[in-house]
Amino acid sequence: MRPDFLLHSSEAQALYESVADLPLIDWHNHLSVNDIQQNRRFRTITELWVASDPYKHRAMRICGEKESLITGDADDFDRFAAWSRTLPKLAGNPLYFWSMMELERVFGITEPLTEKNARDIYEQANEMLGHDDLTAQGLLKNFHVEYAAPCVGLADVLSLFNGLSGIVPSFRGDDALNLRLPNDWQPKSLDDLSECLSLRLQALQKHGCQFADHALDSDFVYQPDDGHNNARFESWRRGKLPPVEMQYLQSEVLRRLANEYARLHWVLQLHVGALRKTSDRLRRVAGPAGGYATIGNSTDMAALTALLNDLEHSKYGMPRIILYPLSPNDLTPFACLTGSFTGDGVRGQVRLGPAWWYCDHRMGIRECLAASAAFGVLSVHPGMTTDSRSLLSFIRHDYYRRVMCDFLAEQAQADELPRDMEILKELASALAYDNAKQLVTEMNK
Repeated sequence: MRPDFLLHSSEAQALYESVADLPLIDWHNHLSVNDIQQNRRFRTITELWVASDPYKHRAMRICGEKESLITGDADDFDRFAAWSRTLPKLAGNPLYFWSMMELERVFGITEPLTEKNARDIYEQANEMLGHDDLTAQGLLKNFHVEYAAPCVGLADVLSLFNGLSGIVPSFRGDDALNLRLPNDWQPKSLDDLSECLSLRLQALQKHGCQFADHALDSDFVYQPDDGHNNARFESWRRGKLPPVEMQYLQSEVLRRLANEYARLHWVLQLHVGALRKTSDRLRRVAGPAGGYATIGNSTDMAALTALLNDLEHSKYGMPRIILYPLSPNDLTPFACLTGSFTGDGVRGQVRLGPAWWYCDHRMGIRECLAASAAFGVLSVHPGMTTDSRSLLSFIRHDYYRRVMCDFLAEQAQADELPRDMEILKELASALAYDNAKQLVTEMNK
């Protein structure tokens, strides 16, 4: 890519140069810990680049590729060729830019990938995969990853994190919220369940966990405590709890977990608004994270506010919270909400998170930064995290830094920020690295 890619002024280029080489802190992703622990050596670029990326799978389906070439058992080159046919068709889609940046950064390939040169690039990349700097751990060093937190659930093996420097677990709490419990858990009451969860969180913390996240999907309904949740839990144990009653129980489990997060000084991430129940056919063939989810309804802000208010009044108070709206319509109210719940003397008790999932592109990043600036405080924004399954997706930090620096320079040129390069560089550094570093460091205290 050109050195000035996405940088439309000399000021933007100067800002980018000041943050381009900062380390990466990626506090939420879905990387394979087993791959990292085993320092996996990838056999083909398809294994590394295409097989584990639902973003690519979604685009390939839209462009008419057969599922056998996407998530099926087709030959690795045939799957790579299908992706090479798709990529040139993605005008305006961030996948095009990410892919070209990944090829250049990791493989030194600057020629645009097409169906015509797919075989040559496939063989060139595969030959390079034999190098030690392109193993799983080698790629982390290549991208200068200082801290990464792959998600783990209730039953995932934590010993995989042993001996990994800078790689720590982040707790994915969806199974807990939906009471999909490990087989050896037999809680007889809500308090028993809380004890089981507390022990799991303690084990996670011993391995360095500082972050938890919960998906409040489009069908999630928050219900305040009405005093009947112990009875509901007993009904759930007997398999007799109606779905509408389950909403109360899920809300109670979330409150109890959030109270634990506050006690442990963890950060709670709330990913809000995904609609995951779309195509039954694709769920059957591609699994639960196959790239077919979509954006749900705009958030019920009264319900979200009631949740945060209840957390503020819990025994240990409200944990640090990062809010991720999936619907662009929610950016403004979420950014505004960051000023409604503030800890006494706490910087950024509630923060608007990075542009998430389908919003993770130039337009979405700029809208997220603009909402943070206009309705909250931009200087406390936590920056960027990938939320990805692909090791190569760390390139998105570079993409984000370019968009962010161009945004700041544009604001300065419009006199909405000081035209003082030192002040602008300090803000760019905060949004690229410092705020994330401070968040991680504070949680360690």
